Amino acid sequence: MITSTERLVLRKFRETDADAVHAYASDPEVCKYTDFGPNTWEDTVNFVNTAMNHEPDSLADLAIALRSTREVIGGTGAFLPKGEEPDERPHVREIGYVLRRDLWGQGLVTEAATALISLLKQTGTVTRIEARCRPENLASARVMQKLGMKFEFLLERDYECKGVWVDSHLYSLDLRAPRP
Repeated sequence: MITSTERLVLRKFRETDADAVHAYASDPEVCKYTDFGPNTWEDTVNFVNTAMNHEPDSLADLAIALRSTREVIGGTGAFLPKGEEPDERPHVREIGYVLRRDLWGQGLVTEAATALISLLKQTGTVTRIEARCRPENLASARVMQKLGMKFEFLLERDYECKGVWVDSHLYSLDLRAPRP
């Protein structure tokens, strides 16, 4: 276990998580605004294998599991910002999250992302967190706002996703500033 909250456990993915991951990663509605999916079974197995091979102290690709049942219901993680090299802005991490559709609207993503931000603060090296969402993904924008992140600007034609160039809204959080 990496950390836990009142309702959740954030931990490394395990091989036995593939079925649970596939339940959300193959859902077209869940994947509507993601860089991946809807996954084939092979895509899911490849993701789980990659996630299991991150460095032990990495906060990339963490499973979100219910504390009560230990069932994996989604994922979160902190990464180098899209398109950047490790030495460009070593103090910056971009966060992301995904959750099984039947659990949307219960504050679980906000709870998981809050725990992830706390872990990033503890590193002592990360001073800025960024996150992106498509302009039409209002639910993700609300999560970022609940986390205390501020909208910075629209990134037009930000990156190619599933064969189409997409725009993104960029949000950020300065970890050196007191949180509201």
